[in-house]
Amino acid sequence: MRIFLILSIIFGLVALTAADKKCDSLEKGFKDCLSKGFKPKKLEGCKSGAGKMEKTDVKKCAKIEKKVIKKCDFSCDDEDGGEDGGDVREPFVPAAGSHYLVKKMDAPGAGQVVTAFSADKRNSESYFMATTENSDGPIPWKIEKASCNCQDECSCYKLTFRVKVTCCRYMYFAMSAHSDTLDNGDGRVIVHKTPYKPEDESWVIEPAVNGYKLKKAQGRHEGKYLVARVQRPGSGTRDTMFADITADSSAASIWDFETVAT
Repeated sequence: MRIFLILSIIFGLVALTAADKKCDSLEKGFKDCLSKGFKPKKLEGCKSGAGKMEKTDVKKCAKIEKKVIKKCDFSCDDEDGGEDGGDVREPFVPAAGSHYLVKKMDAPGAGQVVTAFSADKRNSESYFMATTENSDGPIPWKIEKASCNCQDECSCYKLTFRVKVTCCRYMYFAMSAHSDTLDNGDGRVIVHKTPYKPEDESWVIEPAVNGYKLKKAQGRHEGKYLVARVQRPGSGTRDTMFADITADSSAASIWDFETVAT
């Protein structure tokens, strides 16, 4: 009986060691997936690279994600505790009929909101987007679901606003991205007369610590993040900035959505 008990303990330890090794392998595989740009379907707070994955690789990584959750009770929060030690927001769900200010939450320019100035006109149908102080007549954005063909199930949104042209006519604009690439590798974000190209008007609102990241879902600059860090010429001490788009997820600006009456 004593020998049987000892053998049971030994075999139990061997099984635990094997399970630990299996989890180590699964966790390493999952982290490799994240570094290649995989966006988890279930796990929250994971930091993904800026790469674009093939559909077959996405499926493989999705299977690894399921295994690492089921067999290892893995959590991205266990790895780094979230950015800056804060809590990752719940997924954003816009209320029907509501309008929002898109407000910058991190420095530089914390508290500024997304807008477009007439001086930053690109052509007759678009303007370069920028941030400004809340008192400068901020844009109330309507946020609604958009068509999406990105990996797995995702929440793609279209952000639009309207401008009164005459007493009875309005023009509608949507947040989009310019095809040009800047010297630092970023792209430039624009507001474009809508309807435009559906794939260029789709954004993913990605939960982050203390707010959200806005990521291009499709079309031009797909997978890149909205960032405001380049000062507008002539903005002086007010330090308003152009809204650009970057492949570096760690450099992405953090945004929040403040309900506003229209």
